[in-house]
Amino acid sequence: MTFILRWPAILVLLALVLLSFVGALGAAGVIADIHAPASGVSQVDSQVAQAQSAAAESAASASWIDVGLLAAAGLFFLIAAVRLMRRTQGFWTWLLGFACFGGRWAWQQQQSGGLVATVQGIDVSAYTQPQAVLANIGSPESQIALLAIVLIVGLFVFIVDAADRAYWDKQGA
Repeated sequence: MTFILRWPAILVLLALVLLSFVGALGAAGVIADIHAPASGVSQVDSQVAQAQSAAAESAASASWIDVGLLAAAGLFFLIAAVRLMRRTQGFWTWLLGFACFGGRWAWQQQQSGGLVATVQGIDVSAYTQPQAVLANIGSPESQIALLAIVLIVGLFVFIVDAADRAYWDKQGA
């Protein structure tokens, strides 16, 4: 029965690993002023230039603390996914990953004007139009939605760990 929850949780954790590591590498590239070479087809070059300018704008306020917290979150999410694959306890490593991920978000909000002001400024009606939330990944609404997804995955990990623990306890008795 836990198979139904285990594998979607593993897949979402692996997506979070990718998201965290790409975010950490992107922010580190902006901080270190490393640019990817742009050559080739002009249409692709223009799209790459637009993506680089959007990434530079969003990562302009990034610091090495953000990079470290994102990389740590990605590492802990990876460990949690591997532990779920091996049917061992993965909740505690997920919790450490969430602490790094949420801590990075809170750190970023503190740097940009305050956590309380950001949470109070969230437009709840924006969630009725998911495409608008997905279009602007830097908005507080989409960041809160991403944190909610991470929390839901953590609930799945907790349920799977609890069910597996009960199974292994029953097998040992």
